Parts: sequence; structure tokens; C-alpha cells
Amino acid sequence: MLKSKPLKYSLIIFWVVYHSVLFSRPLKEVLNFGSNPGNLKLFSFNDSLSNKKPIVFVLHGCNQNADAIEELSDWKKLAVKHDFVLFYPQQKLINNPSLCFNWFLESDINKNGECLSIYQMTRYAIDSLKVDSTRLFFYGLSAGACMTEVFCANYPWLVNTAAVCAGIPYKAVTGIEAINLLGKTRIKTSNEWGDLVRNQNTLYTGKYPRIIIAHGTEDFITDYGYANEIIKQWTNVNGIKSSPSDSILKFENNDKVKRFVYNAPKRKETVVFYDILGISHQLPVNVGEGEKQGGKDKLFSANINFFLTYYIAKDFGLIK
Repeated sequence: MLKSKPLKYSLIIFWVVYHSVLFSRPLKEVLNFGSNPGNLKLFSFNDSLSNKKPIVFVLHGCNQNADAIEELSDWKKLAVKHDFVLFYPQQKLINNPSLCFNWFLESDINKNGECLSIYQMTRYAIDSLKVDSTRLFFYGLSAGACMTEVFCANYPWLVNTAAVCAGIPYKAVTGIEAINLLGKTRIKTSNEWGDLVRNQNTLYTGKYPRIIIAHGTEDFITDYGYANEIIKQWTNVNGIKSSPSDSILKFENNDKVKRFVYNAPKRKETVVFYDILGISHQLPVNVGEGEKQGGKDKLFSANINFFLTYYIAKDFGLIK
């Protein structure tokens, strides 16, 4: 027994050092993933020897890039521990001076432009890493959340589950109308919202992605009222009621977090809504090194002892 201790401790040290080195690696740019009609960049993490691993696409918000959204959300920490691959589409300044994905331009949201570039990224990931749509997940913050919904509306068969953090419904506004978005909610019926998605694939009869929604009650950019409109849109296309099946009003004993669940008859937690009390256009984080801690206390985050990325990864089924 005494002789085995040095070996045991050596293995522990090796494991810690190995994962520390892996986690510290920078994002790697991916070239030649397709014709790229939307003129975007693509970065990856943890994609070596990654056959059959799940894939998460992480889409940044305005005035951000791939590194910024990674620093804020801390997806790498979870990818290393739970063994999945990350891809980060990135906007270019020439496309949008605020580095927002162009989720409101008709030239980018109908299987064309930026949406088509992201489709080519998913095909590259699927073909090179030998995975299928049951292992493909999307996560977006703000403009990245809106572009996540663009992709889900146009290519629903490729997405298992998508997380929409501080977004608005698909095609809530288009063109120059987006300038007048601040602090306002455009209200439609559930069917009207659902039709905007269904019209992208009129012959499609398959499943639509599960949707995880997170929104701060004090959001004045993508108005808090849009959370309910997103719920109406994605419950409608999934054929379920827009009233919750279950709720936890103090999720994980956190006074600031409510969790609402919308179940389909044969598909539990088809839509999930994290209602975050008292934060604005920010990502909830819990700065620290614990298992359920992560993220950074930055301009676009709120340190409220709730690491949203962890719970989204759990909703994705990536954390056992």
C-alpha cells in the first residue's frame, strides 16, 4: 500500500498539469471551412482526436470576438473537464462596425450570407469530427443569441439544443428597424412568431431544437419583455403551450434565479427559461475555481453566484 502512494500522487499531479496545459491553450483559427459567403472567421478548441465528441458552437455579442466571449463564459473549462469540442464563429469589422452578427439583415438570415457561413462551419465540424446532429449544440449571447435563433430557424435538423442569452425572437425586427430596438418589445401571437420560423422550411416536418432561454429582468437593450416572446415562438414551433409545466422560484437556492420548464408530451424540458432578477444586458457568472463556478466579472457579466454556462451545459446533457 505504501509503495503505491508515490504512483498515485504522480498520476494526480500529471492529471492536474495536463489539464492545466490543455485549458491554457489559445483558440485555434480554422481556415478553409467553405466558400464563406458571410465573410466570417472561425476558431476552435479541443478538437484534436475528437471523433464522436459533442460539439458546441459559441457565438459572441456586439463589441466582442471569440476570445472575449470565451473569457466571459468560460466554456473551455467545461470542455476540458467533460470532453467536448468548441467552435467560435467570429464577426469581422468590415461586415459590422460594432462587430455584431447581422441577425437583422435579410441578406444574412435566410440560408444566405452569415447564416450560410455558419452552416458551412457546422458541415466542416460534422464531416471532420464524424458527429451528427444529435451531438451539435448552439450557444449565443445578445447578437450571438439572435444569430443562434437564425440558424435554428433555417437548419433545425442540425441542432439538438440551443441557448439564447439576452436575445430576441427570430425576425422580430429586420433591416433598419433594428435601430429602434432599444427598450421596446414587439408583441405577436404565438402562431405569428411560430410562422416566422416555419416559413423558412415550409416542407419540414421534423423536430425543432430544444431552446434554453436566459434573460435579465433589467435588460434595457434586448428588452426583458422579449423573453416571453421567445418562449412563445419556440414553444409554438415545438407544438406545446407557452405556459410552464414546472417552475423553481429559487433555483439552486439563489434568490436571483427562477427556472421555468415547458415540456412536450414525449420530450421533457423542450423549452427552459432562466429568469435572472436584477441584472441588465449581462451574463450571470460565479467567479471562482469550484465545479459550479466560472466566468469573469467583466463589463458584460454579473457576478451573482450563478455560473449560467455550467447549467446550460448541463441542460445540453454534456455534464453527467
